[in-house]
Amino acid sequence: MAEKKCCSGGKAGKKRAYTVLQDGEMTLDQLPIGSRATIVKILPDLREKKKFADVGLIAGAELVMEAHAPFGGLLRVKILETSMALHRDDAAKIVLKKS
Repeated sequence: MAEKKCCSGGKAGKKRAYTVLQDGEMTLDQLPIGSRATIVKILPDLREKKKFADVGLIAGAELVMEAHAPFGGLLRVKILETSMALHRDDAAKIVLKKS
């Protein structure tokens, strides 16, 4: 299970949150192109969580990473016969287990 931890951000004492994952888990932004994975859970601090649920990004759903935009930014994933783009920051809040 992922848990929230804090560490020093290195700038003027700011704190930066990160997630500790179990063995075999990764976040969507780490999934290589062409790989298939199943969503384990969505972290609670994902913005617009309901919007993502409406398009099928829910625990138990299977998806395929189709592309990474050059220089970071957007990712394209296929879920339920639909191809969609999402920001890398949002993808970092979606925990997966590789299929």
